[in-house]
Amino acid sequence: MLAAESSFQGERDNALAAAKRMAERKGLTLDEAAALRAQGASEGPRQEAKRAPTEAEREFASRFATSTHLMDQEIRREKARREAAMKAAKDRGLDAEERRAEERRSRQRGTNRSNSKARMNPYRHAAVLLAETSLPFREVASITGLNIYQIVGMKLKMRNVA
Repeated sequence: MLAAESSFQGERDNALAAAKRMAERKGLTLDEAAALRAQGASEGPRQEAKRAPTEAEREFASRFATSTHLMDQEIRREKARREAAMKAAKDRGLDAEERRAEERRSRQRGTNRSNSKARMNPYRHAAVLLAETSLPFREVASITGLNIYQIVGMKLKMRNVA
């Protein structure tokens, strides 16, 4: 087919050589192989008989699908519960001390950040390094001053799961 249809001489030569090799493997001439091909094409594509799954296979597939669906539901439920707990904690002011400390640091830095010698918040700096570079965890830890466990924890929390 390709040997006759291609507009490129190299493709035609390669297709013809491949057809000859295939015919020789079956012990046919090129004309006999083409005749068989034409008969097969007129009959349409052959459908191989598929074996029907057994009752045990259907039961396993059903249980597997159900458990996978339940795991996905449980993960979404846990995420929603965690988010609600975090929001409730912030609403109660549990991170108020951290906010005040951050405000104090930002006031001490002044409004002109380009002339500031103050260091970036290490957690924010680590988040930027993890998101925008491929530095090893130990390198990010040494740059930011955080320990390796904090860095790995941040990287795990930054993943998009679902």
